[in-house]
Amino acid sequence: MIEELMNPWIRNLVPYSSARNEFSGNADVFLDANESWEGFDEGVNRYPDPSASLLRRKIEEVMGFPYQMTGIGNGSDEIIDILIRIFCRPEKDKIMIERPTYGTYSVFANTSGVGVVDVPLLPSLDLDVESVIDMVKKEKPKIVFICSPNNPTGRVYPLSEVKKIADENEGITVVDEAYADFAEDFESAFSLIAGNPRVCVLRTFSKAYGAAGARLGILIASGEIQKVFSKVKPPYNVSYPSLLAGMKALDGKKSVDKRIGEVRERRKDLSSFLSKLPYVRKVFPSSANFVLVRTLDASALYEYLLSKGIVVRNRSSEPLLENTLRITIGSESEMDRLKEALCEWKDY
Repeated sequence: MIEELMNPWIRNLVPYSSARNEFSGNADVFLDANESWEGFDEGVNRYPDPSASLLRRKIEEVMGFPYQMTGIGNGSDEIIDILIRIFCRPEKDKIMIERPTYGTYSVFANTSGVGVVDVPLLPSLDLDVESVIDMVKKEKPKIVFICSPNNPTGRVYPLSEVKKIADENEGITVVDEAYADFAEDFESAFSLIAGNPRVCVLRTFSKAYGAAGARLGILIASGEIQKVFSKVKPPYNVSYPSLLAGMKALDGKKSVDKRIGEVRERRKDLSSFLSKLPYVRKVFPSSANFVLVRTLDASALYEYLLSKGIVVRNRSSEPLLENTLRITIGSESEMDRLKEALCEWKDY
């Protein structure tokens, strides 16, 4: 079934066979990959493991996602791009999104000549499940992207709603869970894969694990999808230093858990603080590492904060999000500096 959804040129693709793919066993003299015998730093003179085996074993140990169901991308963005190239035919197929949401889904579809079906969220910023299902049946998208917790709203969609959409969707359903670690009592769509192998889940090292600069994304999917993903991705798509950074981040799980707890507390504190400001119209509930807030004049407030050396994100151009700012949860001192600046703003 999944094979039938793939582009025929992908289905029949013979992947590039790298030197590291062809070798197995033990050796201490490597003369197969045209590398330098030495480099400026230990290990970087050699090509990295194409399958990121050690990192995936560590992911299984720490996160609980089975080794055979994981693939590693150069950030989740690369995984999104590859999935679109695997399943979507240029000038013929479409993806589906629910705006406002993460903008990269549309960008990668557009760069591949793939159409985008946009089903707006409800005014409450919840999923309009019935409209999504109606459009799925009408437009038959090859991929439906669902971001939960959603960026930029911070809203978690109930797993029952995600399942309902995925079951009705004859194509691939990709659930982007980049912010899942910050949500409380979160139910991952990973549990859906056993009953619906067309479901894929994305996770990342960029948020809770504090490794945005390493560019490490995780694809969690059935073995059939992982097999073709490994064929399509570049042979050495994740660098050796990035793989080491991922291992180090997983080794520091206690620190990660501590940081997650701090984010949740500061998110609650910031939401309460913002709700008391006279120029704040609404503070949206968030299960991510940011808070979305509606103000009287988001652009003016954005420029004012910038003059104070504080950068936030103006999301006012997104549908349903007029006069909103997205504020990332930072360190305690950064939050104190933000609060001080917000209290001093009088030009509203």
